[in-house]
Amino acid sequence: MEREAGTASGKGQRIALVVLGALLLAAVIWIVLLLNAPPAAPPGGSPSGSASPTGSSSSTSASASPSSSGSPSGSESPDPSATGTPGTGDLNEAEAANVVWPDPAGGVAYTEPLSAATGFAEDLVGFTDPIIGEFMQGDSRSGEFEVKAAADGPVTTVMVRQMSDGNWYTIGAATSEIEVSVPEAAESIASPVLVQGRARAFEGVVQVAVHGWGSDEPLGEGNVVGSGGPDLGPFTGEIAFEDPGSGRGSLVFTVASAKDGSVWVAAALPVGFGSDDT
Repeated sequence: MEREAGTASGKGQRIALVVLGALLLAAVIWIVLLLNAPPAAPPGGSPSGSASPTGSSSSTSASASPSSSGSPSGSESPDPSATGTPGTGDLNEAEAANVVWPDPAGGVAYTEPLSAATGFAEDLVGFTDPIIGEFMQGDSRSGEFEVKAAADGPVTTVMVRQMSDGNWYTIGAATSEIEVSVPEAAESIASPVLVQGRARAFEGVVQVAVHGWGSDEPLGEGNVVGSGGPDLGPFTGEIAFEDPGSGRGSLVFTVASAKDGSVWVAAALPVGFGSDDT
């Protein structure tokens, strides 16, 4: 009986050792699997380090936002439906027809209204050190500046507008010293162009220049004579120019200072070249 009891005891010890070994092996396998498992993705997101589609879309939207265009606070977003046409940069035909300065397809762009008015006054018209007043806002995307050649000089009102590309353009200039009746703004002209209106100028002389977009060198220029007295007097004349046959530009009227011959006051309007108004 003692021998049978010893044999049973030995079998129980071996069984216990086998069970313990199996448990230890299972524990080792579980630890190895745990260490080699990939990190779990955070709830509701992609695994760390991977590119999230939401993040990519957000970045694209931010770079295309009108607020990054440099336009003044409070201006409306450019019209995303506007489509450009050849020779007009990113502007549509309706917008392009109103541009005096600069060339929308050229290398000059103004992100602020003051820059557009200053560029027009100095680079196109030829004012020397003009005195430019405060921006007088019309709607959220347009306004005007009063420009003078001297503190006691007459006012040239320069009108500017922010177009659908986010940039600012001069769309015209007016003064009490020059009234233009022919041609009308945005009208298509051919050489020689008939100009008519009323003016008050030193010795009655008004200089007229035809410009292509973005160029301070005129395609043609000449003089008409209005009134040299205190009242506006009628003028009429024809100005010959090198007609490009297409495209757009401007018609600029200036009166010279009696003191030194510098630009004293100006008026300007957009024009097209060719019968198709393009």
